[in-house]
Amino acid sequence: MATSPKRGLVLVADDDPTMRLLMLEMLAQVGLDAIEAEDGLKALACYQSVAPDLVLLDVDMPGMDGFSVCREIRRLETQASVPIIMVTGGDELESVTRAYEAGATDFVSKPINWPILGHRVLYVLRASDAISRLRIADAQHRAVLAAIPDTFFRMNKDGYYLDYEQGHEASSVFSSERCVGQHLSQVLPADIAEHMLQQVQTVLDTQHIHSLDYELPLPGPAPRVRQGEHPAPQPVRHFEARLVATGPDEVLGLVRDISERKRSEEQIRRLAYCDSLTGIPNRQAFLETLEAELARSRKANKKFAVLFMDLDAFKRINDTLGHDVGDHLLKAVSERLRETTRPGDLISRTEAATNLARLGGDEFTILIPDLERVEDALNVAHRVKEAMRRPFLLDAHEIFVTASIGISLYPEDGEDCNSLLKYADTAMYHAKNCGKNNAKLYSSSLTMQIMSHVKLEVGLRKALQNDELYLLYQPQIDVASAQITGFEALVRWRHPERGVISPTEFIPLAEETGLIVPIGEWVLRTACQQAMAWQTQGKPPVRVAVNLSAKQFKDENLMQIVLSALHDTGLPAELLELELTEGTLMDDARATMATLEQLRGIGVYLSIDDFGTGYSSMNYLKRFDVRALKIDKSFISGLPLDSENAAITRAIIAMAHGLKMAVVAEGVETDAQLVLLEQYGCDMVQGYYLGHPSPPDTIHRMLASQTALAMT
Repeated sequence: MATSPKRGLVLVADDDPTMRLLMLEMLAQVGLDAIEAEDGLKALACYQSVAPDLVLLDVDMPGMDGFSVCREIRRLETQASVPIIMVTGGDELESVTRAYEAGATDFVSKPINWPILGHRVLYVLRASDAISRLRIADAQHRAVLAAIPDTFFRMNKDGYYLDYEQGHEASSVFSSERCVGQHLSQVLPADIAEHMLQQVQTVLDTQHIHSLDYELPLPGPAPRVRQGEHPAPQPVRHFEARLVATGPDEVLGLVRDISERKRSEEQIRRLAYCDSLTGIPNRQAFLETLEAELARSRKANKKFAVLFMDLDAFKRINDTLGHDVGDHLLKAVSERLRETTRPGDLISRTEAATNLARLGGDEFTILIPDLERVEDALNVAHRVKEAMRRPFLLDAHEIFVTASIGISLYPEDGEDCNSLLKYADTAMYHAKNCGKNNAKLYSSSLTMQIMSHVKLEVGLRKALQNDELYLLYQPQIDVASAQITGFEALVRWRHPERGVISPTEFIPLAEETGLIVPIGEWVLRTACQQAMAWQTQGKPPVRVAVNLSAKQFKDENLMQIVLSALHDTGLPAELLELELTEGTLMDDARATMATLEQLRGIGVYLSIDDFGTGYSSMNYLKRFDVRALKIDKSFISGLPLDSENAAITRAIIAMAHGLKMAVVAEGVETDAQLVLLEQYGCDMVQGYYLGHPSPPDTIHRMLASQTALAMT
């Protein structure tokens, strides 16, 4: 079978073998060969021996860190500059700054988005190759020009041409016959003629060679401009003139057409400073603009604002509609940002001077100089936010997005570029946490919140490997027989410094970061293992219930994970209950039914958790064909006094029984609640009145006690 051609050789340097393996796999998928190094010194040796086309360099490595390796590679280079992508972690902005200072071309931060990294590597390789080809072409062009006669002229001190020999490069601008005997002001535009005459006098006074660059419009009619259009720039050619004294009153001039060189330089500049997808300035251009604005504002005692914008749920568009649609959306967003921040659309002089850039992915920045009032920055943010809410029509798709924007101010929030960008980013995350489609100003208290959030996330990533997670089990009681019929597995986290952290704090974080998928798999496997252990200890078989998050339910590997857990532990499928919320089931009802059918096919018990808090359609509820409904504890807590909750509870029980579903009431805390639920015909109950979430040994004693009572 034919394989796709390889596009380059990448050196992967990381001390983590798992990360190296993942990177090698990612590179292979985009058609790249790779070699690996496990520390900084070996990375440097590999670079010297094999000359890779690109280096993927982790920051934290033993012996010699990534920054040092990057600096050493740059020191060893003679001409070509190999692209280096640094893999950063921890305090991202600080690491990114150090990476660029060490000579890095680009960076990625952990956790890594693997498909995006593959595209980024290809982009960096293409950009590097383009720059190399431009440099080669420029060198070839210079060699050709060196063999072509230039334009020569002699001129007296008063600026009259004494002799003129026209080189063919400039022949389309004016002819030799026009020049001899003429004053240079009759040949060249007035401003260029005046400047050259000054240079002639300087050369005669100093006897030194002097140079000047100038441009001349190409002959021909001006391009026609339609009504409402901006005129196109007049085509020009660029020239370089060198003057040298050949006597007390004469100078010799050499003129060379440098138009091609100028075009090559502009192409290289665009590659270095323009985002290849959208055409607007990129991260490097923005950082340099920000540095210049900081110096200018500091000197003039002015204020300015940095706006950091991120599209909300952009990943969902890439995942559902594909990366091509995502790229088209980013282009459309860039164009709309251009329109929204151009001078004609702004309501004040202060807002008119803005600088727009794309930092990467779906992140954009806007720099507002000469800020007079904070409200001006908020007004720009509000207008941008409203502009993003208008639908985008792309490839027959009507796409709706929103944006979250963070704002930092100079000098109030910081007096250096790193701080201002970091604080605008922090404010943007605060805007997302406040419900998205928001604009927020930075405040010092946000840093503490974000740092706490980041620290908790880092701790949660280590929790699994450090055995800090554990399960408690809450019994479910059959109302009619008062017997234990099952247990719900509930995950807990014992933090090494903070002690036990509430699930209400770390579960949303796990959802946000995607850690809920590996944590959920661990919960599933551990619960199955424990349920089987009780059986092998002679206890009666009971069901164990495990909650599935929305991300787990949509994971393409869900079936394999469930089958593997059942196979490896030996637990019968009918003793595993999977609980799903209404929101999870209704998010994509058609896909839900397909997944539920697969799960029912292997025999697991399915139930709907927290019923009554979502928006289930009765039609879909009937077609889902689950085995049980769990009434949310918010309806149980007011019983028996709350008549409305009582009516809702009674209706849910009647409806579920009509659909041949069992009913479980959560959060039962009093005898009166239990009595009322029994009257309503509720099948099973769980709550503190019947049993707290408990460790496995306590459950073991409960099962043993129940077995003993059954035998008497």
